[in-house]
Amino acid sequence: MKAAFLCEFATIRNALAQMAIIYLIIGVVVGIAMESSVAMVACISAMTPFLVVFTLSGYDDANGWERFRACLPISRSAIVIGRYVIVLLSSIAMAAFAVVVALALAQLAPILPLAEGAAEGLIAQSDPLTLISSALAGTSIILLVTALILPFVLRFGMTKAMRIVPVVIVLLFVVAVPLIGDVFADLASTGWMADFVAFANDARNLLVVMVAIAIAVLIVYTISCAAAARLYRCKEL
Repeated sequence: MKAAFLCEFATIRNALAQMAIIYLIIGVVVGIAMESSVAMVACISAMTPFLVVFTLSGYDDANGWERFRACLPISRSAIVIGRYVIVLLSSIAMAAFAVVVALALAQLAPILPLAEGAAEGLIAQSDPLTLISSALAGTSIILLVTALILPFVLRFGMTKAMRIVPVVIVLLFVVAVPLIGDVFADLASTGWMADFVAFANDARNLLVVMVAIAIAVLIVYTISCAAAARLYRCKEL
């Protein structure tokens, strides 16, 4: 698996450096425009999983790289695990980068030529726990979606997967939204939602909630990896 991970990292390394520069620019623009460090961190964190998946899948389809890699002494299961690990670690790294950028921007806000509201917003939302919670939220949501689409991308390739994935996501929403709506309606009737909102208003409590959600997403992500490995073993290259 180490060889598969290093292979994936070598493929994406230059792209990650470019992403960091792009994210820095986008993050500063979003943070200043929305007068929110939290929005900036969530935006950067949410972009990474998809971009890494699309970049690596693009390399798979280019110049017969996927077939060549299959000739290397690396099992197909290891290839899939390497892909999932590099997506996860890249997402964590970029989320941490987003938090650092937000903290640095908040420190520089008083001396930068910003509108008064922008500077105040960046400084007011510079609490590290809140920023980490924002990073976890943005990363977790998109990693959950990534867990749904990545098995199809690995099994069918990016082009074919993009024809299948929208149908799958729509069907999941059709089934899931009514069920989730009923659950939240029941919880709201008991007053649980109001208690939860009051609990999450504290930065430490919010971080606990986000960590719990992140753990749940990681469980789904692991299940997705196992399913993708089984599907990829059946793929003809």
